Formats: sequence, C-alpha cells, structure tokens
Amino acid sequence: MPPPTQITLSGVIHPSKPPFAGIGDVAVHPGAGRTPFIDAAIFDGKAWRALDLQGFGFGAGGRIFANANEIGPLMRQIIQKIRSCQGSPVYYDYPNGSSRRKYLFRGVSFSTFLQGWP
Repeated sequence: MPPPTQITLSGVIHPSKPPFAGIGDVAVHPGAGRTPFIDAAIFDGKAWRALDLQGFGFGAGGRIFANANEIGPLMRQIIQKIRSCQGSPVYYDYPNGSSRRKYLFRGVSFSTFLQGWP
C-alpha cells in the first residue's frame, strides 16, 4: 500500500522515531551516520517517512551544525516552527531537484491564515 498523499501535522514532536506514534507525529533528530545536519521524519500510520524541512524555512544550509553545542538550539528552532504549523497538511511529493519522494510542507493556506487574523 503506497503512503498517503497528504497528512495533517499533529503538532506532536519526538526526539527520535518511537515504535508507537500517531499519524502526523514528527521526529526531529541529528542526521544518520554522524552527518552534521538535522533530519526529520513524519509517521504516516504505517511507517516513518522523510519530512523535507525546506518548507519550514530550514533548507540544506539552515539545518547544519558545526559542533554538538549547536544541535539543541537548532532542533528547538525547527521543533517550534513545525509545532506552529500544527493542523496544516504536508504532501507526499518530489522536492525540487530530487528523485526521492518526501513529505513537503507548502505553507499555511490563505484560509488558515485568515482564521488567525483578528
């Protein structure tokens, strides 16, 4: 069964991929294999899938850390941004220039934006 084409961000963020999670939960963690960047994954109900951080404002250069002291503050910034998008959809698609599908955040819809307007 293919992954869902759209998932709603639950607002629940984990520091790693737990065995039990809800659909739309996100795991934010340092990259695999001792790479110096932060990665994210989203649970689709069956598996953890890559979550592209570009749409949240953290492109490839915005999620790199030089030393261990920078990991915590950077992860907190990323977590805060993802939490602020709770209830927004992400879409399973190809990021620009990539041949690997990921879940992409395309921003807050205009109607969602107006709901927060006083």
